[in-house]
Amino acid sequence: MSISISDEELARLPFWVTPPGGTDGFLIIVGVFLVLVLLGFGALYFTIQAIPDRMAAGAHKVQMQLVGVLGLISLFTLNNAFWIAAILIAAVPLHEIFPSHIKTDQDDA
Repeated sequence: MSISISDEELARLPFWVTPPGGTDGFLIIVGVFLVLVLLGFGALYFTIQAIPDRMAAGAHKVQMQLVGVLGLISLFTLNNAFWIAAILIAAVPLHEIFPSHIKTDQDDA
């Protein structure tokens, strides 16, 4: 059963309907848009994921390593509790909580 569409009917179709044998431009535009949105959300996710590492950047080496390990664990397990723990550890200097166990750079001077 072959149904042919006349030229008049083709002229009345909306702009998003692709004529037979034509390239579907709307599909290409939506595909490119989805790829850009996914890349944008991925960049946003990794930017947010790196907040504890940036907070602990000037801290003691042990604190930076602990925050980094917790960040990686939270990234690979998708468990937000590790990320929250990393941000809390990055926010509080460990030498203030454990003054006798961690030697700071100020102690050397």
